[in-house]
Amino acid sequence: MILFCLLGLVGCARDRGELCEALMNTPPPSGAIADQYAVACPDVLRLRVESRPDLSGRREVQANGCIDLGSLGGLHVEGLNTSEIEREIVRQTRIDPDQVRVDVLQHRSRQVYLFGEVTGLQRSVHYEGPERVVDLLRRTGGVTPDAAPDEVRVVRNPHLASTEPEVIRVDLRAILLNGDHRTNVTLQPYDQIYVPETKEARVGKCLHPWLRPFCRLMPWGR
Repeated sequence: MILFCLLGLVGCARDRGELCEALMNTPPPSGAIADQYAVACPDVLRLRVESRPDLSGRREVQANGCIDLGSLGGLHVEGLNTSEIEREIVRQTRIDPDQVRVDVLQHRSRQVYLFGEVTGLQRSVHYEGPERVVDLLRRTGGVTPDAAPDEVRVVRNPHLASTEPEVIRVDLRAILLNGDHRTNVTLQPYDQIYVPETKEARVGKCLHPWLRPFCRLMPWGR
């Protein structure tokens, strides 16, 4: 019986270690995600126009959805991605497209929210494009050892109070250890990501502090 428990502890610890390692070692998303980001007020852009230094530099998207192009006036960019903004600048200036580059310097307009067993404080983080749950958790530091990887939820309510929120289950274990990405949902602005704690962690809070590490390793619910 003692041997069985020890094997269970070792197996559970190994599984959690593999999960955390897989999460933080997930390849970063490609630039295509950033390319799909639609800018809005008050995002900050960086313009680089080789032949027009007066058009280059930092530009904030204003409340009217425009950026200031100096002598050319305002350019409406709200709802456009960086490639579309580049084309608009080329259209207005007749400059060679290879000389125009636009990047999002600061994502300020929209957020997503992290709750529960996430690394660091529960907080809002900037929405940087249609990234998946795993990508967001990776860039925000991952999850704690007390996280329940099979029970992560994304709560989505695009119409605020007018409809019931949609709750989407995310199975981190299946995504990271089994390569099953069916629940690796693509996030939308203002989504809430909730990472609950394990049963072991909840029970451990009732125990003496020196017993809690052992409780965290118990293979309950596996």
